[in-house]
Order: sequence, then C-alpha cells, then structure tokens
Amino acid sequence: MFAGFIISLSVLFQFAAVFLAMRLIKVTGWRISWTLISLAILFMAIRRSMTLFWLITGNLSHKPDLSFELVGLLTSSFMLAGVWLVAPLFIAIRRSEEVIQKSEAKYRSLVESTEDSIYLVDTDYRYLFINKKHLARLGISGENYVGRGYGEYHSPEITKKFIETVDVVFKTGESVQHEHRSERDDEHFLLTLSPVKNPGGKTTAVMIVSKRITQLKRMEENLRALSLTDDLTGLYNRRGFMTLADQHFKVAKRLKNRVFMLYADLDDLKVINDTFGHRQGDVALIDIAAVLRDTYRESDIIARIGGDEFVVMPVGNTEDSVEIITARLEKNIESYNAQLSRGFSLSMSVGIAFFDPEHPMTVDELLIEGDRMMYRQKKTRKKSINPKS
Repeated sequence: MFAGFIISLSVLFQFAAVFLAMRLIKVTGWRISWTLISLAILFMAIRRSMTLFWLITGNLSHKPDLSFELVGLLTSSFMLAGVWLVAPLFIAIRRSEEVIQKSEAKYRSLVESTEDSIYLVDTDYRYLFINKKHLARLGISGENYVGRGYGEYHSPEITKKFIETVDVVFKTGESVQHEHRSERDDEHFLLTLSPVKNPGGKTTAVMIVSKRITQLKRMEENLRALSLTDDLTGLYNRRGFMTLADQHFKVAKRLKNRVFMLYADLDDLKVINDTFGHRQGDVALIDIAAVLRDTYRESDIIARIGGDEFVVMPVGNTEDSVEIITARLEKNIESYNAQLSRGFSLSMSVGIAFFDPEHPMTVDELLIEGDRMMYRQKKTRKKSINPKS
C-alpha cells in the first residue's frame, strides 16, 4: 500500500508538471521546446499510471522496489518544482516583452504619425532609422536606407555642416539645436540632435528631430519687415534706417570710405492736404517714394523718417558732386510730373550731408547736418522765387 501511495504521488506530480509545461507553451511562444518537454513528462506519467493500475489490480508480476519508487517520487517532485519555479520567470519575461512591445508600438505610432522628420545615425553618419515623414521628404521607400550614408542623399555642403554638428553631440554627449534651410524644397527646419547612449554612458548614435518652421520664419520676417518699414510707402522707416545706417557706418569706418547722405522733404505737403485732402497727400508721398526708388540704386538705403522727410544713403559715388546728386533727382521729379495731370506738382528740398571716416560722426549727427543743409537749400529757393522775402 505504501508503494502505491508513493507511485500515486509521482503520477500526480508528473501530470501537474505536464499541465504547467503546456501553459508555458502559450506563455513563452516556444512551442517546439515546451511541447517536447510536456510529451516527455506525459509519457513518464502514463508509464507510472500503468504501473499503479497493475499494482491495484494485482497484475503486477513483481513487488515494487520501495527505494526505486522513492527515487521516482523524488524525480517527479524535482520535475514539478523545476517547472513550477521556472513558470513565473517565463511569465514575467513574457509580460515584460508585452510591455516593451506595447511601448514600442506607441513609440512607433508616435514617430510615424508626427509631422516632424525623425531619423537616427551612427558614428559613421549612416542611417539606422528613418520615419515615414522623412522617407517621403527624401523620396525613398522601404528599409533599403539602413546602413546608407547621410551624404548619399544630401549635397557635400549640407553633409559637411551636418557632420560638424553631429560630431559636437558625439564629443559632448549633449543635445544641440540649429536651424537649417533645405536646398530640396527651400523649407526652414529646426533640428534637435540628441545623443543615444549605451549602458556604459557612451554615445553610440544620434537621433535627429527635424521640425518644419517655415511658417514661423516667414512670420518673423514679416514682423521684422513691419517693424523696419513704413506702411504707406514701403520704404524703410526711421528705425529701419537707423539700424541699417549704423551697420553701414561701421563698414565705412573700417574701409575708410566717404559717404554722401541725401536728406529731403516733400515741399508743400500741408498745402496739398489742406487743398486736395489727406488722401491726395498720401498719394504724393507714395509717388515721391517711387521717384526715389527709380533714382537711386536698389542697394541704397531709402527711408521715410518723418511725415514728409526722406533720406537716402549712400547716394552717388564719392567722386560725384552735390550738383550731380541733386540734379539726377530733380530731373526724375520733373519727368514724373510731366506724366501726370493733377492740381499739384511734386517737388523736394534737398540737403547733402557728408560722412568723412577721418572725422567720424554718429548717424544722428549726420541726420542733423542733412536737415540743416536741406533747410538752407529751401531758404535759398524761396529767396530766388521771392527776392523781397
């Protein structure tokens, strides 16, 4: 009876081990391995069940060896304990894999659904990963890009700048940002380059997130233009003139260049406003701005710095005389008036101020000098028209 009890326990342990082993087939996904282990334990359990059956029915030809059966029980216990102990480990591994897979799925969904270009390069600047958005920008498909160099898809100039930036990340192990203008589609991008480190802390790759900022750049340019230009005439305003003239002065000082500046105002603007209305006064300002554009070079700084006051710098060449500079403008104003039939004609009083790098002055001082010279000409013209005044 004691031998039967021992054999029963062995069979019970073996079938329990079979049950746990079959569960691990689903848990681990290792179908072949755990199926073979389950079958091996199952055959042993069946064999022990037959022995138990023969013992109970009295058909066993010989009396069971108690020591042998104890070893069998011990073996079955080890089988059950082994499968029992290893099962939680595999279940934990499986759950970890599922968590990782879900995390990867979320990450991939995020990476693939974003409007940003995302890609990964190694220490040799070869692509390791490119999301769909950037694949579309590069005009490639599939995963044939893996292991291909960055320079295979970009110009030598762009590649050189990219390598210089990536090298900073590899050397410092810190993220960097820089703006990039694409030669492919003339779009502006903000690139964020971040290190990808191994467990030892060494940077083994760099991830690049490229965000399109074209609209933002255009808004910045528009805001800058609005802050520097005159709404009515489209010329630079006083702030724009001061900003550009200051830079021009610095260059002139360094190169020891002499510069002429034309300072002028539109004659009788108040009379035009009072007689024909402010709308016509605005038209007169717009027209005189057009004359100034036609008269002077595109590279010259042309600005409306006050209600009826305009400046141009540099105006003419250093070898030009004041008479040549003013005569050119007067001729174009006369031609403009001849083309239009209105109740008033355009005219300007002009003063020429001179910047000498040997005796430099500030932009404000040059404007004061130009204003003084302009009023001198205005007074001279009035005397010539009305000698008694």
